[in-house]
Amino acid sequence: MKLLRSEKRDFLRGRVLALSTRAALATFALVALSSFSETLARVGGGQSYGGSSGGHNGGSGGAAGLVWLVFRLLLWLTIEYPAIGIPVDIIVIGGLIYYFVKPTKTPKTTCSSTATGITPTLDWGGAAASASRRQGFQQEFNQLRRFDPNFSEIIFTDFCYALYAKAHDARGHGKNALDLYSPYLSEEARAQLLQRNPPGLQSVIGIIVGSMQVADVRGLATPLVEITVEFEANYTEVTEQQGRKYGMAYYVRERWLLERKRDVLSPTPQQATALHCPRCGAALQQDTTGACAFCGAKIESGEFQWYVRSVTMGTRESRGPLLTSDVPEVGTDYPTVIQPNFATVRANFEREHTEFSWGQFEARARLIFGELQAAWSSLKWERARPFETDNIFQMHRYWIEAYQRQGLRNALDQPQILSMQPVKIKEDAFYNSITMRIFAEGYDYTVDQTGKVVSGSNRNLRRWSEYWTFIRSREAKPAAARADLNCPNCGAPLKVNMMGVCEFCGGKVSSGDFDWVLSKIEQDESYAG
Repeated sequence: MKLLRSEKRDFLRGRVLALSTRAALATFALVALSSFSETLARVGGGQSYGGSSGGHNGGSGGAAGLVWLVFRLLLWLTIEYPAIGIPVDIIVIGGLIYYFVKPTKTPKTTCSSTATGITPTLDWGGAAASASRRQGFQQEFNQLRRFDPNFSEIIFTDFCYALYAKAHDARGHGKNALDLYSPYLSEEARAQLLQRNPPGLQSVIGIIVGSMQVADVRGLATPLVEITVEFEANYTEVTEQQGRKYGMAYYVRERWLLERKRDVLSPTPQQATALHCPRCGAALQQDTTGACAFCGAKIESGEFQWYVRSVTMGTRESRGPLLTSDVPEVGTDYPTVIQPNFATVRANFEREHTEFSWGQFEARARLIFGELQAAWSSLKWERARPFETDNIFQMHRYWIEAYQRQGLRNALDQPQILSMQPVKIKEDAFYNSITMRIFAEGYDYTVDQTGKVVSGSNRNLRRWSEYWTFIRSREAKPAAARADLNCPNCGAPLKVNMMGVCEFCGGKVSSGDFDWVLSKIEQDESYAG
């Protein structure tokens, strides 16, 4: 009789063990799913730019260890003290099921594309506050145009990108080289840049801005306007130690404060990025006093052009971007953000541009979408060169090179546009721009050098939407938008160099001077209109 009771007890214990094991495994699976869900990459969104931003993968090892400890504890309680262990199992599993199936009231925050392309949000003063402030910048820029009719966000962005790259390149060659840019960089800003130089610095190379966004605009009611911009970028510092050269790549976040007299007329697109003397337009060259060698002006403020008053380092890390981190799709079902009074704006635009055709424009947009996805998936980014402005092309090239360095390739198979909706039309002194919300789908996944899928899925179709902004020069000929692979200027087969210049006619097709090109991509969860 005692033997039968013992066997029965062992049988029950075995059943409890099996049930508890299944419960613990279910717990482990649920937690694991929360830590290793499919990733999102593709052109224009999803990647974690900074070394520490984005995803859950950074803590996956610690999470797995914690799950294992919980598993062992539940197993021990269930076997040794089933009266306690089984109810705890039920409570834990019930709690996890509730957590994962309950509706989410607040959408998750992800890396986003904003002002100029791929832009993971920099939370200098709170993400919510930053997003709220960005919504007001359009009004402030419009107000600035009352005093400066030439002000263009596109040109301002180009100027900031160019100055950032030239400043970091110059600091790699020492104080004298950086002082050459004193008409654009204050003494304080130059000192802040130089103080990060390590001993034995030989050069700063591979300077690529991953994102730039406006963080603040002030002083529109005063003679001096201030604009704060935030950069995310990477560069490599080459140092020499004991006769040998070493390179260290850094991923940085910086905040630059620029100022300028409110009533100054902005330069044309051709002059804005040349970084010549802001007063006379001559090449940057200084005399012994630090003044322009041609006009004699010693510029120490934003009297003629935007002037960097200070540079603040946010973070600087020697880690690469996380290309397989958890970035869920957010915002696809959000209501479309449409420009206020868009119907009137659209009607005015169509009346002033009688040659414009929405059908031809959308055909051009579809061509650009397809070419970019093909270039991205094949890691042959030069294929996208004719269809993007310089800045967004450089940002996307950064991601292509980041994938290549890590032996990865992000593929977007069978991408197709489901629908497009125009949401915004803007015109400034030099450019027209149209923003479209694009709904699309495709198989989004990342593979390693062996072809193994390391993130995403090549079996589960992903749907998403993004806001794509296309620009074209106001001086462009009123010809139909091209939806083929021919030069929009001369009509020859489309073949451009890395500067975006047609090898047949010499026209810069990536500038928007001849046809619509892509200027930026913004994600649903960050687009503010």
